[in-house]
Amino acid sequence: MNRIKINSPEGDSLIILGGTVDDIRTLLPQKGLFIITDRNVQKFHGKKFPPGEVIAIEAGENSKTLRVVEEICGQMIRAGADRSAFVLGFGGGVVCDIAGMVASVYMRGVRHAFVSTTLLSQVDASIGGKTGVNLGEYKNTIGTFRQPEFVLCDHAMLTTLPETEMRSGMGELFKHAIIRDRNLFFDISASAGQIMEGDMAVAASLILRAARIKAGVVRRDPLEKGQRRILNFGHTFGHVIETHYGIPHGLAVARGMTVAAELSAWKGEMAHTELILMQGALEDAGLLTAHQLPAEVVRMISRDKKSESGSVNFVLLRSVGRAVIRRISISELEQFVSYYNEKESQSQ
Repeated sequence: MNRIKINSPEGDSLIILGGTVDDIRTLLPQKGLFIITDRNVQKFHGKKFPPGEVIAIEAGENSKTLRVVEEICGQMIRAGADRSAFVLGFGGGVVCDIAGMVASVYMRGVRHAFVSTTLLSQVDASIGGKTGVNLGEYKNTIGTFRQPEFVLCDHAMLTTLPETEMRSGMGELFKHAIIRDRNLFFDISASAGQIMEGDMAVAASLILRAARIKAGVVRRDPLEKGQRRILNFGHTFGHVIETHYGIPHGLAVARGMTVAAELSAWKGEMAHTELILMQGALEDAGLLTAHQLPAEVVRMISRDKKSESGSVNFVLLRSVGRAVIRRISISELEQFVSYYNEKESQSQ
């Protein structure tokens, strides 16, 4: 079992990797525990839940709405939850987003923590204190920053995931390597088959390295005022692809990363050989889907959280393992989208 601590002005967060639910029982209150989960997680892991009031939502991105947050808060108040309540999000990325959001706003804030059950949430969604729900087609537009007291990542829970969910998590695992650690990128590439076959010892080692990358970035910039933006690599395009085509988050991010890498090469930030290297690894891992950028991509990005005063903060690459943040105007983005879609149509 490994532990990583994130210290920030908004509170400290302990990341526990490789433990089990038994390892967190002393960190939970004797009463007033509310477990927010989804029905799939409840089916597979319900017997592991600590004693508390269970609130189960429908699994999937469609649950990430203010309406669901309101419904959960209503259930909590009817159950007698006061400001001493403790929210435990038990699930993947969607559950962590919603549980964190509920804990942020219920009675102006109550204690909370996560038990992370998916690869995607163990390397990304559960760590760092971001919460959020969607506003129509715009992802995570409404949200807060609030650090969980702790995050438990029980790697054995990953063995219950379907193949698509594991591949989705691989997208975020690759992301951390591509922005910060070239050696980790090659190690993930070499181990992708073992991870997909369920080798949790290999997965645990790579998850730990990725979690350390994210924790290090969050420590330096907990509220995403500057350097933390590199964690959004692949997400600006990926969120549009995810919303338009309805594909899993991590696979959309993988495609978004290749688009961002194309933009990096188009802008002269990165050598084309690095683009080929990155794209080849994602293809070999089975993460890439053939999708053009939808017609509304520029409109949606211009209303994204990363858009400011007619330009957008993009995370680009200098090379695999080295990310940079650049501001790109909407007009330049339009030029690139035309170039990218024309290139994709010719290659199909």
